[in-house]
Amino acid sequence: MYFKRFLEFKTNNSDNSLIIFNNNKVIFDKDSNSLILKSPFLNIDYSKATIIGIGEDENSQYLAVDVSSCDFDLHGQGYTSLIETDIRNILTNSTSNEISVIGRAQHLLHWLKTSKYCGSCGSLNKFSSKEGAFYCSCSKEMIYPRISPCVIGIITKGDQILLARNKLFPEGMFSAIAGFVEASETLEETFEREVMEEVGLKIKNIEYFGSQPWPFPNQLMIAFKCDYDSGDIKVDGEEIVEANWFKPTNLPKIPPTTSISGQLIKSYLEDH
Repeated sequence: MYFKRFLEFKTNNSDNSLIIFNNNKVIFDKDSNSLILKSPFLNIDYSKATIIGIGEDENSQYLAVDVSSCDFDLHGQGYTSLIETDIRNILTNSTSNEISVIGRAQHLLHWLKTSKYCGSCGSLNKFSSKEGAFYCSCSKEMIYPRISPCVIGIITKGDQILLARNKLFPEGMFSAIAGFVEASETLEETFEREVMEEVGLKIKNIEYFGSQPWPFPNQLMIAFKCDYDSGDIKVDGEEIVEANWFKPTNLPKIPPTTSISGQLIKSYLEDH
């Protein structure tokens, strides 16, 4: 699929492929094990739905569709095994290509909903097909999908790794330290600051590991590895409620390797 942002499409096109959201859940077909659904088998009131084009190939246009404002009946469709499920559940069992598609759909729907009006004069924004962006005649400034950079990383001390539990995590779940980049910060400075703020430690030897889009709703996760330098663990008690050093033999419950945090922790295990 070739990624492309567009608002002009024919809803009755039999070749349309849809990724459908309903009240922050994604619609999934169990029989085909797919979240990409074909329009001829769907009964949707498109006049009430929120729709944006996210890509195309030789035979099909791909549309992200939010039916939260529609009377969408799971059992009144051509598919007979549709369910609503949390997006995070899908991500844990998806390929990198599926994660990319669902992430783009979620991201662009959020962008469409939050870019309706101009932030300067309050007028309705227009859409430029050439740029794939919104704009207002008051300034002509293009409004592209927002991307929020967020750093995430693991800290090692000898054969131990520091993992933390966010207050929003399920009981027993630990992950890497993460936080959003502030204005005028380098990524490395952000990571140093987040580690100090959340667990009270100084770090050194920061190395880039990789990155991953994370559609909740528009993050780009940039991952690092580093070494412990000094300090004792002191959690902030606001975002982080627990943090500890763990060895490979006593790891707690951790994220799946479909997430960049899970990949980071897996790399630690491979190194040890």
